[in-house]
Amino acid sequence: MSEKKLGERIKKMRYNLNLTQEKLGEKADLHYTYIGQVERGEKIPSFKALQKIADALNIGIEFLVRENENLTVTESIKIKDINELLVNRNERELELIYDFLQDLIDILDYAKIEKND
Repeated sequence: MSEKKLGERIKKMRYNLNLTQEKLGEKADLHYTYIGQVERGEKIPSFKALQKIADALNIGIEFLVRENENLTVTESIKIKDINELLVNRNERELELIYDFLQDLIDILDYAKIEKND
């Protein structure tokens, strides 16, 4: 991903949350001029700075750096929350959760087909 595209995504997220560069800088413990430089693609943030920005925006880093832009901020936050629920689970629990989610998705997909018929 280019620096410019990353900066545009950060700016878009900031706007969606009605934050100024100053407020985002405060939340991320970064200077607002640095935020502006990142948003304009003039600076490439370190991983640590990117993590601070993502945390301040209440999203995962993956949302900022992924190529697929189809998710909304709300969807990204939900995915981050789900991910946090899974972090401390053991392998067996993760297998059970995965199987359950697969079944749930199948049910939801089936319900969509039935609804459209």
